[in-house]
Amino acid sequence: MTDDFEARLKEAFSDSQVTLGTNGRFWVAVDRTQLIPAVGILRDQFSIIQLAVIVGEDLRDAFQCNYVFTGSRVVVLQVRIERDRPTVPSLSQLVPGAMVYERELKDLFGIMPVGHPDLRRQAVPEDWPENVFPLRKDTKFNHGGESTEKEVK
Repeated sequence: MTDDFEARLKEAFSDSQVTLGTNGRFWVAVDRTQLIPAVGILRDQFSIIQLAVIVGEDLRDAFQCNYVFTGSRVVVLQVRIERDRPTVPSLSQLVPGAMVYERELKDLFGIMPVGHPDLRRQAVPEDWPENVFPLRKDTKFNHGGESTEKEVK
C-alpha cells in the first residue's frame, strides 16, 4: 500500500527515477552531482537524517554507491559512478557517520570521496598495496597473497 509519501518523494525527486521496492523501501537514482542536494531534500522535506550504511557495488561497466537512509521510511539514494572517474562527493560534512563508510569505499573499491577530511585506511591494513581494491571484480589474488589486475570470472 502506498500513501502520499511516495507521491511527495516523486515530486521532490522529479528529475530522478523513484522506485518502490519490497517492504516499503524506496530507491532513488540520483546523479553524482545531485547527491548532496538529495541528502538535503531527505533531511529538510522528509526528516530522514539517519545514514544506516553506504554499500558499494562493482557493476563491471561502472560502480554504484547505495546510500541507505532510515527514518520514518527507508530511502536508498543510488549513485552510478564511471569506472574511469571513480569519485563521489563526500557527505562527511552533512552526515558525520558517512566518514567511516566513505573510507571503506576508497579502500575496497577505489571510489574517492571528494572533500573527505580524513582518508586514512579503514578496511585494509596500512601496508596494503596501493591501487589494489579487493572488491573490484577485476582484481584477482594469487596464492601468495599478492594481487594481479585480471578479470575475475
